[in-house]
Amino acid sequence: MKTIFTIIFLLILNLSMGWAQCYPDRHSTNWFDGWVSCEAFPNPNPDRGMSHWIMYDFGQTYSLNKTHVWNSNDPANLDRGMRNVNLDYSIDGAHWTEAGTFIFDQADGSTIYQGFEGPDLSGIKARYVLITAVDNYGGPCYGLSEIRFHAEEAATTDIQDLTSHEDCFSVEAYPNPFVTKSRLIVQSQCEKEINYRITDLFGRTISSGVIGKFSGFYSMEIDGKNLPAGNYIVSIDQNGQFVQQHLIKVE
Repeated sequence: MKTIFTIIFLLILNLSMGWAQCYPDRHSTNWFDGWVSCEAFPNPNPDRGMSHWIMYDFGQTYSLNKTHVWNSNDPANLDRGMRNVNLDYSIDGAHWTEAGTFIFDQADGSTIYQGFEGPDLSGIKARYVLITAVDNYGGPCYGLSEIRFHAEEAATTDIQDLTSHEDCFSVEAYPNPFVTKSRLIVQSQCEKEINYRITDLFGRTISSGVIGKFSGFYSMEIDGKNLPAGNYIVSIDQNGQFVQQHLIKVE
């Protein structure tokens, strides 16, 4: 079964297109119709270090083929657009394979901007796709408007969250899924500073901070009553060791 994933920031997932218009693939020039990152953070792929990145979770493994990309199209901030990017993919979110380094063309800021042909992924099998900016067109922040993946279903097994690091610490969220509040529980065996970040699936930061140094258990309440229902990612970093926990908000 062939599938087209159109990742449109703020709209989450759009599988339909309006073919009646003269420019069917044109994209908005609003800055808020896109992803913007102004702060680097530890990458899900440890080889990428501190960086500006977006990770997509398709929920199961697909064979990915052609892509189409719309770069940041806000006329006042075209320099935010990603330029050279690394693209990695994974089945489990823990072990990453590099698909290559690619150049994203700069958007033109017009109301009829239709993007460009992105990388052809040639049938790679992945549940997760990670795009990391190497540089941009000169702006202080990094942006991207939309990306479309052409995909086919692939045989897969269930994937468990990467929720522990055998050397130092483990992470658990309970309840999960949750309605209004959840609690993040960290067990640490190493007295080293821990940083956390909660993002949506497009890498936009919901909250972040420093837990500090401790040995034992640490519990932190996550207030999600104002969050829309969906899948969120809790990222924990301790001295270069990186763990993720998926957190699901339901209504």
